[in-house]
Amino acid sequence: MTTVTFYRTQDGRLSAVDLLGHAGYAEEGEDIVCAAISSSVQLVHALLYDVQRIAVDTLIEDEGAHIRLTLPHDQLDAGQDGLSAFRLHLTELAENYSEFIKVTEVYNDAAD
Repeated sequence: MTTVTFYRTQDGRLSAVDLLGHAGYAEEGEDIVCAAISSSVQLVHALLYDVQRIAVDTLIEDEGAHIRLTLPHDQLDAGQDGLSAFRLHLTELAENYSEFIKVTEVYNDAAD
């Protein structure tokens, strides 16, 4: 199962997202849930980093089994639409594949 945690600042702004684990829907190379998650991570990263030029802190560990995107504090406002759309997309994916992806939110200033 992939667990996704979105972090919000005390004032409600999204500040980071942490993705952990593989979906396990099917074998590697055939897992449509994992592919959807991976593709959406790449899209939101491209939007934030390449299009909006936000210096998003990106962590990739364990061959992609752990990914974290963290917005710089001075660019939280600029990254809200991208992270909000990402949260909405993954939440809808979790509604259809609840055995393979879980999305939660916590209030905290960082994903530490």
